[in-house]
Amino acid sequence: MKLKKIFTLTVAISLAAGAFAQTEWEYSIWPCTIDPGPLPKARPLGDFDYFNHRDTVTISFIGDVMQHGAQIDAAKQKDGSYDYTNAFRFMEPYFKKADYMVANMEFTVGTKPYTGYPCFSAPPEIAAAAKRAGIDLFLMANNHICDKNAGGLNKTLNAYENLNMPKLGAYRNKAQADTASVILVELKGMKFAMFNYTYDTNGLPIPDPYYVNLQDSTEIKKHIRQAKAMGADIIIALPHWGIEYVLAPVAEQKQYAKMMFREGVNAIVGGHPHVPEEGYIYVKRHQGPVAKDSVERMIFYSMGNYISNMTRSGWTSTGMLITLSFTRDRVSGKVKMLMPQWKYTWCFRKGQYTDDYTVVPIEDFLESDDFKAGGKTTEQIQGFKAISDFWPQIVKKDLIKVIYTEE
Repeated sequence: MKLKKIFTLTVAISLAAGAFAQTEWEYSIWPCTIDPGPLPKARPLGDFDYFNHRDTVTISFIGDVMQHGAQIDAAKQKDGSYDYTNAFRFMEPYFKKADYMVANMEFTVGTKPYTGYPCFSAPPEIAAAAKRAGIDLFLMANNHICDKNAGGLNKTLNAYENLNMPKLGAYRNKAQADTASVILVELKGMKFAMFNYTYDTNGLPIPDPYYVNLQDSTEIKKHIRQAKAMGADIIIALPHWGIEYVLAPVAEQKQYAKMMFREGVNAIVGGHPHVPEEGYIYVKRHQGPVAKDSVERMIFYSMGNYISNMTRSGWTSTGMLITLSFTRDRVSGKVKMLMPQWKYTWCFRKGQYTDDYTVVPIEDFLESDDFKAGGKTTEQIQGFKAISDFWPQIVKKDLIKVIYTEE
């Protein structure tokens, strides 16, 4: 059972322009047979004090939950309903280990006919499946939230409200945004403030009277000030930003990150590029015979796709499950950050593992009996080969860096 209290408050965000086009790529797989050999490992580093704590809180995040046309078709059942069980089936145990779980829902919900790229509208069943799998908060500020205009926003908000799902980033009007753009979540006596914004809505106007949080430095600073006034121990920014299919952040992302850290944000976890981007964990090494390292701040510029039909490269099949850990120090009473954990995930398309789209944690899958059996069909064999071939490239890229500074 996840125990949490949720409070909301906001500051209005003004509009910012600039759109980037998204591309849906055709279905493709890598042909060949399986001979993975020794599989490399990816593990975080650090020397941290995990003893002198009362409780540890974990908050986990996944990246872009997409709904392309082929995914919608694969989820459709003979009776006309939609089943998204497999979208979360293999990740659900990891979601439910977290004290709080956050997902970027990059589509609208409920407008028929359901459509994929370029204007997304997904069946409501995907939201219900996400909640059942253990997701606690939906992020709505993204470049596709206005794809179906006012009707799409209304239906999406209705669907989430009917599920009693907390959400961030899009609202029925400015008055609602004024009371809901910063969420304060209390877990084990620690208070975590989060806010979510997007660089743009693909050039589509935000239909009146609806409101979407857009990237603006003045408004972001207001969010941060408000989070402090709400008594937050930790402030987490959740931006939808960057350039698609690029593994490194661009100057604008770095500038906004620098500003947010300067203003008091502790952690930044981003999305939108559809590939995982670099991340940096800034650790201070303390002097003394019993002193331990301390995490000062951290940023994951992009978690990549969680699930999609994109096949531009192995990177668009690769995502990240980011888990941030926090504790209250017994001596100082302050909430501090511990070394985060990250798992790389892989999206299998229809037939490559199950009969529809599904996501697995890569390292665990490569050690599973299913993988070792080699697959039962040609598509499975090829899909299994794809993940085993690409995993060494992920490890070699070493996207997440730990930056140490001396006390």
